[in-house]
Amino acid sequence: MADRDFDVVVIGSGFGGSVAALRLSEKGYQVAVLEAGRRFTDNDFPKTSWRISKFLYAPRLGLRGIQRIHALPDVLVLAGAGVGGGSLVYANTLYAPPDTYFEDKQWKNITDWKAELKPWYDQASRVLGVADNPFFSPSDKSMQEVANEMGVGKSFKMAPLGVYFGEGNGVLAKDPFFGGVGPERNGCMQCGACMTGCRHNAKNTLPKNY
Repeated sequence: MADRDFDVVVIGSGFGGSVAALRLSEKGYQVAVLEAGRRFTDNDFPKTSWRISKFLYAPRLGLRGIQRIHALPDVLVLAGAGVGGGSLVYANTLYAPPDTYFEDKQWKNITDWKAELKPWYDQASRVLGVADNPFFSPSDKSMQEVANEMGVGKSFKMAPLGVYFGEGNGVLAKDPFFGGVGPERNGCMQCGACMTGCRHNAKNTLPKNY
């Protein structure tokens, strides 16, 4: 790689890095992406977070999994390590900010941020395959009941997730997002292993969707 010329070098292949690399390469730039972690296949992910050697990323201890943990004085930071960065280990929740965020006095007079950013939120939601969780679990029922008891029942909604649900139960489908140029996907199996790495090809990670 030392003898190649690049216009742009992107550090990290997480949400910022992957998107930046794609858009720059679409513009014709020669782009290199440097990632500390390795490339994972679905079968490489651990079946449980107790498989420390496959889950945690701590090279000094010989651990090269997908989950970085940074312990700072006042905060614990969880991050991803691997091609796809944090998309490999996050819980897929992709909420758009409420109106109160855009109307914050610190920036509301600069521009109409909601209108300004809407096209980009729409594009990211489309590419990441955001869909409301169709599976209403006993936990969801409990949360809805609590919200009703607190008088804020209207605030309850199913989480918008970056997951391919399809027909569920691992049913294979030809690329459902990109008109046939993307990979085949399998419907979500509701296994709950999103944060240890999806082994079932349902989670919309950056390697699959960007």
